[in-house]
Amino acid sequence: MASVPWAEIREKFQAALALSRVELHKNPEKEPYKSKYGARALLEEVKALLGPAPEDEDERPQAEDCLGAGDHALALPAEVLEAEGPVAQGAVRLAVIEFHLGVNHIDTEELSAGEEHLVKCLRLLRKYRLSQDCVSLYIQAQNNLGILWSEREEIETAQAYLESSEALYKQYMKEIGSPPLDPTEHFLPEEEKLAEQERSKRFEKVYTHNLYYLAQVYQHMEMFEKAAHYCHSTLKRQLEHNAYHPIEWAINAATLSQFYINKLCFMEARHCLSAANVIFGQTGKVSTTEDRQHRRA
Repeated sequence: MASVPWAEIREKFQAALALSRVELHKNPEKEPYKSKYGARALLEEVKALLGPAPEDEDERPQAEDCLGAGDHALALPAEVLEAEGPVAQGAVRLAVIEFHLGVNHIDTEELSAGEEHLVKCLRLLRKYRLSQDCVSLYIQAQNNLGILWSEREEIETAQAYLESSEALYKQYMKEIGSPPLDPTEHFLPEEEKLAEQERSKRFEKVYTHNLYYLAQVYQHMEMFEKAAHYCHSTLKRQLEHNAYHPIEWAINAATLSQFYINKLCFMEARHCLSAANVIFGQTGKVSTTEDRQHRRA
């Protein structure tokens, strides 16, 4: 890494992110993943330039990386360990790359490779996962592993990852509380780092996604009361942060109303249906954060 200017590494990373955001339909019909593969190549270049993982964060299997290793596998950290010094910073930057490589492989339907990269990300961050620098990235990696295992219909494994994310978010907010870094900031110059308000917005969105995935997992496990609670929390947070697609939100609210009807909670059901009707009426009229980001992709 010493022979390559840091600015050049940052530029490669930003170019990879830009390619990752290209929608599939904008690629050639016979090469739907062309932009994804281009992003992957750049991420691999950055990974090579960063160098190997620090010796104490290498890729040797460890018991805590395996969910079957016992109840301690996804236990919460006992204390905050900041990612300070060149070794720790190197590990965190490498974890960012592993995360994006994991998501990239999942996007191209290569789930085993995606899992491998995401697990590497967690391993690199494990001791720093409660720090301001790493907590958001760690939760996002676990969320993606939760989705991956859910798609494999290994619902209990998905549940373990997602509940671990929820618990880590709650511990961080209780013990630290200040908005954590967004993962992309590890490849930004100091003058381009995000303001605290933007950091907070992004972190809360990560947690909202976590609740959304948990609602689906609990529904699949026929834990209907819990699924309804998490669905309600998700819908409420999406409105609070103006981060929703009107049609999708309205459908989810209408679906939740059916649960309340079956429980004979008619006032709650009516509230959900009324809200669904109002939000559905915004279709094509009100620009939400989610819609703006979707158009920019």
